[in-house]
Amino acid sequence: MKANQFIAKVRENAGANLAPRFLFTLALLTSLSLALFSTPSHAESRAAAVANAELLMQIEQMQQEIKALRNMVEQQENTLSKMQTEQRNRYLDLDQRAQEYAKRILVLEETPLSKPPSQPTAPIKATPPEVSGVNDQQAYNKAYAHVPEQRFEEAIASFQAFIREYPSSRLVGNAYYWLGEIYMAQNRTADAEKMFNAVVSNHPNSFKIADSKYKLGLIYARYGNNNKAKETMESVIAEHPREPAADLARNYLKK
Repeated sequence: MKANQFIAKVRENAGANLAPRFLFTLALLTSLSLALFSTPSHAESRAAAVANAELLMQIEQMQQEIKALRNMVEQQENTLSKMQTEQRNRYLDLDQRAQEYAKRILVLEETPLSKPPSQPTAPIKATPPEVSGVNDQQAYNKAYAHVPEQRFEEAIASFQAFIREYPSSRLVGNAYYWLGEIYMAQNRTADAEKMFNAVVSNHPNSFKIADSKYKLGLIYARYGNNNKAKETMESVIAEHPREPAADLARNYLKK
């Protein structure tokens, strides 16, 4: 009798629209109440009620574990989606930049070096000797042609051969830069960092000096070193204000 009165009191206080979690609590209290208020002659019923309460607790625990697993899966899916988006953006950035600078690079690189004013009659320093009938400009163009077509492995091999065969060419810095771009697209971040650092440290007169510094800023951001990334972007803007890389750096700092 006392048990029925207790259950009726709980239901009356709960109301008609109970939340799912309160319903579970109510069921648990009901089972426990049956066990607590039953007479000794109802030992089996009491044991069954306790067993039911334990079962409900186990179900609740399983539901919480399932919810935690779902949250983990959702987080992993979000991380994977972010990585895929970043990878796709790098490919698009590579294609866009390759098309945008292709004409500019070729024009600048094919412009003959002027003779020093103080030595008008002195011959221009010759480019490195040709290998297999191909000069450094032709070898570089051949290697670069693989980049817009995303034939990355062939481009890597060609640029590496170019650096070995024409170590004194004024285009070596550009070759290191494109190796860095390709490694970035392949998520070989450490290798890309080495290539861009090679441009900055060893080829300061390269057409790709500003772009290499910008890419290093992105690499520092990828490492989680946001302060160094910010400093690098600011140096690109300060040292190369008219270069397209400076515009990219400004956009990065606005984020």
